[in-house]
Amino acid sequence: MKKRLLCFLVAVLCLLPMALTGCSDEEVEDTGGKKPLTLTLYGITGESTTKEAIKLVEKELNVYTEGKLNTHIVLKLYPEDEYYQVLDAKIAEIERIKAGKDDEILDETTAPETDAETYEENGATKVVYPDVKDTQMDIFMVQGATNLNKYKNGGYLNGLNTALTGTGKLLSTYISQKVLATATLGGRGQANGLVDKGTVYGIPNNTVSGEYTYLLVNKELASKYYYSANDVKTLDTLAYFLEDAAKHSDYVTLYNEPVLMAEPLMDSIPLIGCIMTNEHTAFNREAPRNMLNLLAFADHYSTVAQFRKQNYITDGDYYQMPEDKKVAAAFIKGNAALPEQYEDEYFVIPYAMPVASADDYPGTMFCISSFTGSADRCMEVIKTIQTVSSFRNTFQYGVEGVHYEVEEFTGIINILNDDYSMDPADTGNLFLLTPNNRMSKAELALAANDWALGKQQYRDTVVSPYCVFDFRIITADNYKTQSYVYKEMYEEALAEAKAQAKAEGKKFDASKFEFDAAYPQTYTDEILAGLETVTASFVERLQNFKEYKDEDGNLVTMKDFLKILYKEMSADDSYKMFSDQKNPDSPLSQYVKWYATYGPVIAGG
Repeated sequence: MKKRLLCFLVAVLCLLPMALTGCSDEEVEDTGGKKPLTLTLYGITGESTTKEAIKLVEKELNVYTEGKLNTHIVLKLYPEDEYYQVLDAKIAEIERIKAGKDDEILDETTAPETDAETYEENGATKVVYPDVKDTQMDIFMVQGATNLNKYKNGGYLNGLNTALTGTGKLLSTYISQKVLATATLGGRGQANGLVDKGTVYGIPNNTVSGEYTYLLVNKELASKYYYSANDVKTLDTLAYFLEDAAKHSDYVTLYNEPVLMAEPLMDSIPLIGCIMTNEHTAFNREAPRNMLNLLAFADHYSTVAQFRKQNYITDGDYYQMPEDKKVAAAFIKGNAALPEQYEDEYFVIPYAMPVASADDYPGTMFCISSFTGSADRCMEVIKTIQTVSSFRNTFQYGVEGVHYEVEEFTGIINILNDDYSMDPADTGNLFLLTPNNRMSKAELALAANDWALGKQQYRDTVVSPYCVFDFRIITADNYKTQSYVYKEMYEEALAEAKAQAKAEGKKFDASKFEFDAAYPQTYTDEILAGLETVTASFVERLQNFKEYKDEDGNLVTMKDFLKILYKEMSADDSYKMFSDQKNPDSPLSQYVKWYATYGPVIAGG
């Protein structure tokens, strides 16, 4: 491990197909000559972070930004349970000022370049940076596609396309285009996972997400029966090896059952979604549906049932091989560092690639407020977070000697306290982060050699087709703003009111029009709650299934049983409402409408 970590220290940059690089501080150009400017940077911090620590980190970050960018940063960090309330309150405050049409105050909501005062101190010229205005908002962190859509639809985000071809051009060598596509709204998705003519609204942080499922096959036993790794890569071909392996009572034939690469629309409803492949992108057309009737689903569970009938499967820990037993084959989950742990004794075959869900991509992004006075200067700061290792490490760990220290021989960060506590997913490019003493062995292995394995996993990750789907969950609290149905009702009532006013020869005053009606459909959260209950019972029945004879004496196999469950699911009221295409608010209708606008154009379609 120490050898790898020392390699990590001397590696300067790593050239990869997707150009996931680490960089030296010198890669960010000195922008001297620009006028002094003060920007705000909003983000999420841990509950234990103190105000004093934030000020110390702010001062440390400004050593770089003032020296290189002539920009002073004011950190505004809040715990997650407060963060979005703070953002929304700030936005509401600015909106109230705009509504007041006070041009003088409106000018103060932005952060213009300013001719700041200077003074001499110990023979050096010091700059007095402008104070932050009470309503100033520049850079802010956003988590996930739902929040990105929320702030974009409200008109609070700057489009970043122009900046990405100018000030932020360097970012294209650090953040993959497929990940940027998940933070791109409008335009059209492409089958290759990119977006055509869309607008980028956030710069996502590189991160490692998901996990592999590996198939491990004992090399000694495979050699005995002349199997190579290529001979056992699928369940059908693995079955032949397991038949031979079962002859050896001193071996566990198959440790853990195989895992189906299925992607639910929501984790809490595992039977409604789609079957994934390693070639999927965020823009494959995969309408969420009852998977019980899908051929791949039926084949998988039928094979598993057959393996169990033959007593091949021993259930165990998916994250650890048994130490006291010899194993012929196993399904094990882990990150890109796992193969090295087992490859001496086993063929380690990637059976399913990591999947990035909507929580992972676009994940945490840095966005530029539409209220800022200098989008270019904001982009310079974001570029620094994503490309300059020293700055990114300070944002994560704080001040050396106060919040952390560096081990002399390994370069590992030893965290001294939790006065400054940040989630690595929220503070920038993971592949610039120096590893720390609180990382697990698996995380340290990913970070070794300039995050070589972490970058490999990043490349291998398959993006869920629901990743950028703007799914609206309609509730009693939000239906007036989120419902397509209610919007149609409102517009119809508005048109009637206008027509009536015209018929009566009256002038219609839209500002005085009021509309308040009950939601005529079942709220989405209630539909989903019903489906959670139904699918939980189905999953339990699947897990406990054993072949049986029906009342007519016919054998009921797993495939037969899946058909029974499929019919039951299709008849369930919650599922009917979920997939009701006559209701514009149903999840299926939402997906179809979204994909028609955002998905790839099908050739000949």
